[in-house]
Amino acid sequence: MTTSDTPRVVRSYQRIFSPERRIYAIDGRTLPIPGGIPLRWLGWALASLLAGLVLAGGSRLVIVLLAVAAGLAAVRAGRARLAPAMGAVTALGCLAAGETLRLMDWPLRLVVVPAFVATAMTQITPDGRPMHRYMAGLLAARLRGWRSAGRPITDPSRTQQRSARVRVASDEHTPELRRARISGPVYVRFARPIRMRRRRGRLVIRALPSRRGWGLVMDRVRVKDGEQMRVQR
Repeated sequence: MTTSDTPRVVRSYQRIFSPERRIYAIDGRTLPIPGGIPLRWLGWALASLLAGLVLAGGSRLVIVLLAVAAGLAAVRAGRARLAPAMGAVTALGCLAAGETLRLMDWPLRLVVVPAFVATAMTQITPDGRPMHRYMAGLLAARLRGWRSAGRPITDPSRTQQRSARVRVASDEHTPELRRARISGPVYVRFARPIRMRRRRGRLVIRALPSRRGWGLVMDRVRVKDGEQMRVQR
């Protein structure tokens, strides 16, 4: 056992608790491959070989079934509007992949491509998960929205608008407005029209009955980022 001073990030302990089955020898003869051949690699190679043969054959029935399956996946994820687009993209992707495979020579199509696909699906593990599970989770997140513990979470790349209502109890001294300082960015809506003007780079708000002719009359004020609004009596 060796130790290293270089820190490394461990994303998953799945390989420790779920050892992978491999083939090291056939009929007592050791394979000339260090570490043997994983059974999962053989499964992906066989699946990609069969998929390549079907796509290269250009079967319309298979393409239609895949397109319908993609549309049903979008409907099941709650995005029925995307079902036609998902089906069309899947059909076009199958046609393009089949045409590309038909242009390849048989050693490249039957040996190199399945080996490359199997190696990629077994060796590439984003976030410590197998490639197919990662892609399925990413597609589900894109269709259904990002979720945590079954609940939707906000996407930090999108701008969302939120509104809040603040109630201030009035009394005999301030029947309509009270002094306040509000920093932007925010939209402030008043129950009644007010007067506004800028003073020293700040927005000054006063009630409408006081000092007629002073400032603009409005009931909604936009406070920009880094700007401050002062509400006066």
